[in-house]
Amino acid sequence: MKKWVWVVATIVVALLIGGYAYSNHHATAKEYQAAMANGRTAIQSKHYTQAESYFQNALKRRLNDKTAQTYLTQTQRYVAADSAMDSLKFDNAEKHYQDVKGMTGGSKVLVTRAKAAYKNVKVVRNNAKQFKKILSKAQGENKALNYGQSNTTLDELFTNAKFKQKYYKDIYAQVLALRKANNAGQTSQVTSDATTDTSSSNQGGSDTATSSSSAGLTSAEQAAANNYSGTNEYTVTKKQKELNGKVITDGQISSARKTINAAGGQANAMSDQDVRVALQSASKKGMSLTKYAQQYLK
Repeated sequence: MKKWVWVVATIVVALLIGGYAYSNHHATAKEYQAAMANGRTAIQSKHYTQAESYFQNALKRRLNDKTAQTYLTQTQRYVAADSAMDSLKFDNAEKHYQDVKGMTGGSKVLVTRAKAAYKNVKVVRNNAKQFKKILSKAQGENKALNYGQSNTTLDELFTNAKFKQKYYKDIYAQVLALRKANNAGQTSQVTSDATTDTSSSNQGGSDTATSSSSAGLTSAEQAAANNYSGTNEYTVTKKQKELNGKVITDGQISSARKTINAAGGQANAMSDQDVRVALQSASKKGMSLTKYAQQYLK
């Protein structure tokens, strides 16, 4: 009788253990499937960090699972490729995208995206090569003191919509710096020319200076008047006295002097033509006269 009881008890215990094991295995399998499904959904939504977490969770439910490991590795490499692109490390990005699109048993969505991204890397690298070539040309023109031509060359980049993409931000920064240097160079040339004209006019003698003073003109303006063979105009050309196709009035010159002085410039030491040049230069640079004076006339 006792032997029979022990047999029954053993059978009951075995059934309980087996049932628990089956139930636990079934629950684990459901958790694994859920994690994998959530990971795929996260990839579809481009939430790659979440996808990685889901695939790692799936591996905890089913150790060494090949499918989960493939999805995880594939996602990690795709994220690494995107990061390399953002860091302008195109060689690394190209390698990682190549790995992703060559993986089997993983996400077909990532394979498709990797193929498109791989082609984009090649386009970006070719564009960067062309942009650097144009920049190099502009740099050579800057060194030759051809500042205006250098800016014209740079315009080829600024008018190219692709050049504004994030992949070329390092080249873009160099181009902005070069344009600033060109603008400063042009301003320096204008100032130098104006100084030379003033020095030349001062050599005209004390009689000219006295006449200039009595007429209310600077020495540079008086010299221009003395050198002119016509009437009622100085040797300054009509274009040099215009701003955006309109003649710069005396009222504009007077107002500009106040603005330059307020910005810390020395407008009282400037001729009317110097003031016109300042107005023209500020307009060309797209700057206010105040900002131009603060940067170039102090």
